[in-house]
Amino acid sequence: MAAPEGMQVRRQRSHDEGPLMPMAGALPPHLEPGFGGEVGDASLLPWLPSPLASPARSPRTSGAATPQDGHPLLVMKFGGSSLATPELLRRAAEIIRDRLDRRPIVVLSAMGKTTNELLAAAERAFEKGEVDITKVKQIAHATFEHLGVDVPQSVSELLEELHRILSGIALLKEISGRTRDRVVSFGERLSVRVFSTLFNHIAMKELTGKLPEAKPVDSWEAGMTTTSGGGSANSAFSQCEVLPETYLKLNSYFYPLRKDYSYLPVFTGYIAKDPEGNITTLGRDGSDLTATVVGAAVQASEVQIWKDVSGVMTTDPRVVPAARPVSILTFEEAAELSTFGSKVVHPAAILPAWLVSVPISVRNSTAPEQPGTRITSELESADLRDGIVAAMSTQREITMIIIRSTRMLGQHGFLANVFEVLHKYEVSVDVIATSEVTVSLTLDRGYRAVDLDALKNELEKVSKVEVREGMGMVTLITSRKDSTTVLRQAFEVFENMQVPVEMVSAGASNVNVTFVIQNKNLLDCARSLHERFFER
Repeated sequence: MAAPEGMQVRRQRSHDEGPLMPMAGALPPHLEPGFGGEVGDASLLPWLPSPLASPARSPRTSGAATPQDGHPLLVMKFGGSSLATPELLRRAAEIIRDRLDRRPIVVLSAMGKTTNELLAAAERAFEKGEVDITKVKQIAHATFEHLGVDVPQSVSELLEELHRILSGIALLKEISGRTRDRVVSFGERLSVRVFSTLFNHIAMKELTGKLPEAKPVDSWEAGMTTTSGGGSANSAFSQCEVLPETYLKLNSYFYPLRKDYSYLPVFTGYIAKDPEGNITTLGRDGSDLTATVVGAAVQASEVQIWKDVSGVMTTDPRVVPAARPVSILTFEEAAELSTFGSKVVHPAAILPAWLVSVPISVRNSTAPEQPGTRITSELESADLRDGIVAAMSTQREITMIIIRSTRMLGQHGFLANVFEVLHKYEVSVDVIATSEVTVSLTLDRGYRAVDLDALKNELEKVSKVEVREGMGMVTLITSRKDSTTVLRQAFEVFENMQVPVEMVSAGASNVNVTFVIQNKNLLDCARSLHERFFER
């Protein structure tokens, strides 16, 4: 099988184990792109179905269950901004209620700014010895006050546990990555309990007909297991990876709901446990990854990601106010878009759904009637687009390194030496271009701080090195057959604006072309490119 292009080149770097580790949602090695077989081939999925289920069938037809399989399940993930107030929680409950016939598994992020408040509380305890969970308690209690019900014992016990952990941090003046992960886990654990209480209250007081009881499920109860390693409070990436056995465990846990949908599972996103029982996290916005891992495990009919935007946009509307929703993307296009700056879907979340062809949709929780964006394996003939560019993304504060050496000329091994140095300093490379005597590359500094001075000094032992800070990157999502036209029209825009292009990447992926320019020109160029490709 040909590897899905782009996914192999920009895979997550591990803190301990070298430069080419799988991303946090990695599947068993034989399921990684390039290990044989076809994407969507059920024979590659040893965890699907569970030992209780019927013989495997292609994930491409996962929505058409046979009688012995039972009914397919739907995964619905709600982000923190869709859960920020009691009113928004109620709206989410109504969206779920309207889709109960599809047997949803609900995956929740922490409510609103709870994660930020938890991190701030941990830092106060560490730096000042203060133990204050007032804001976290207010967020949790607001819904119960809104409903006029008592605070459930399970919520009170979690808040007491949080207070004890922060007291320990204040006493010891010490906080490890493992402790920080444990602190932030309270966001999702509180969220599923608050939401379940609200859903059951509404079901009992305001709705007619029999509805299933909502039950909070901490992810590790269902088998969500990762390698050990602290998560990152400031990055989409995590040091830990979802273990392959997670998929079999999740499938076995949720399989009975296919035949008897006796309760509504409300599942914690973002968090898991390692084999030793330590709480781990999947990186900022990792609930998307949780949702697609669950969706892949149960061969869901669909994974719906509910946010406060109307799907994936043609570009960031904060950069270009004229941005509009994209109706459909392929998995490959979505993966490239998320890797190069789009924040709508967690970068690691695409792969689990892609490999088993479970469709994803990105929907607006404040406007559920809108179709949002569908993400599928491939475009059908009916999936028409208005233009030759599907979407575009921008990234600021890019660092570009230019390495020049005559030792490259006609010699082997020079690039290997360069990448050994990059490995040593745990550098993640986004884009790379080479000539006979020059290597140009851009660094992803969002994952980990890079000691640029030390990196430069080591590279200068074998080459001349130029570091350019303050660069920006524009990525256009387009098919290979249209890339020549897109390149020509994009360069016309740059020429008309008299903007020099520092670096171009085209052909490495089937679906994108990328330009590196100076930060100062990024905003104007993005608007002009959007006008050229989307507003005519």
